[in-house]
Amino acid sequence: MPRLLRAFQTVYTLSRWGRRRFTPAGLALLYLLGAAALFGIDTQRTAAYQVFALTVALIAVASLGALRVGVRPSVTRHLPACATAGQPFPCRYSVVNPSRKPMSGLRLRDELADTLPTPERFHQARGDGDPAVNWVDRKIGYPRWVALVGRLRGADIEEVLLPDLGPGEREEVARTITPLRRGMLRFERLRLLRADPLGLINAMATMAAPDSLLVLPKTYPIAPLALPGVRRLQLGGVALSQHVGDSEEFVQLRDYRPGDPLRHIHWRAFARAGKPVVKEYQDEFFTRYALVLDTFGGHSAQRDFEAALSVAASILVGLPLRDALLDLLFVEDRAWCLTAGRGVGQVSELLRVIAVLEPRAEPGFGVLAQRVLQQAGALSACIVVLLGLDEPRRALLEQLSRMGISVLALVVGAGGEVPGARVHAIDPGDVGASLAALS
Repeated sequence: MPRLLRAFQTVYTLSRWGRRRFTPAGLALLYLLGAAALFGIDTQRTAAYQVFALTVALIAVASLGALRVGVRPSVTRHLPACATAGQPFPCRYSVVNPSRKPMSGLRLRDELADTLPTPERFHQARGDGDPAVNWVDRKIGYPRWVALVGRLRGADIEEVLLPDLGPGEREEVARTITPLRRGMLRFERLRLLRADPLGLINAMATMAAPDSLLVLPKTYPIAPLALPGVRRLQLGGVALSQHVGDSEEFVQLRDYRPGDPLRHIHWRAFARAGKPVVKEYQDEFFTRYALVLDTFGGHSAQRDFEAALSVAASILVGLPLRDALLDLLFVEDRAWCLTAGRGVGQVSELLRVIAVLEPRAEPGFGVLAQRVLQQAGALSACIVVLLGLDEPRRALLEQLSRMGISVLALVVGAGGEVPGARVHAIDPGDVGASLAALS
């Protein structure tokens, strides 16, 4: 397998170089050159050698005309703050002609960094796709490998024709780019292209232009979710959640005691009294939800994991928090609990975290279950997005239900029944319809 992938990489590199260096007419002439070389070996029986000589002469003359790009403008790329997978986003290029000569006939190609798939990722991708593929793909796999490289790259950016500019003139060029996946788009370089006078070969100039853009998971509209549950005692009160709840945020001023947080010190009273004075807060009761995201997809298809992330992102966008808190619980290098709502954090920050998550096989689902149960005492309701419904996952849902927490389980793939919990199956091939069916 590694030897086959190295061969794929060599063919892919040569193919990209040819498409970059030659125009469509030049590529057609190159194919003609190969055919003429094949059929023109016997000069006594065919005149194909004459075609060979002519195409070689044309390519040689075109190469001389493609030695220099000429005027090289200054180009600056402008990206938005973030994008969403599958949704086009605008990208602007500021083009300035710094020379004393007019500029014309230039094309701009914006290139992303290529990420080559590992053998494990390639093998998984072959298992994820439609089984009704062509014979070449089944036996060799190069078309599937090229498609996977394009998806890992993240987007296909078409060339743009730059406007003709006089000396010192400046203009902006806009185009739209559609991300193919979530995660980070890594922009690597800008290439300036100019075709030779024969229109066969491109002169090229490369400008390093590293940049990155975060692409959020694709989201779908969801029906209003009914999440019953009582308000729970939140230790620390509204000091963590602004001014909404059953009691006032501020209770009184008192003398500092060892162990009081420094952020509670009332500095004006400290200055007047000449000794530390702190603000005292009272604990509160309010609603707190949890969104539990199962990242242990080591044996699941990549499509299932992407579907789970889209489900979680759709809930973050569509769930009205109002005066509630929302905890996002997941496992990456360790168990994480991130909170949004009531001034503690923004939902957009949680979306940025989900956008870069990858499936894991270790340390195991038990780490996530333990973290959820530690948080359960403060929760009013819990939404659990799962990559299956095996015994450890069933046990977590049952234990949350026994604790009096309203549980909604969204299982990617086949669903099932769990006592005390509401289970809804998510079709990874049609996440939008599955979420629309929620009531």
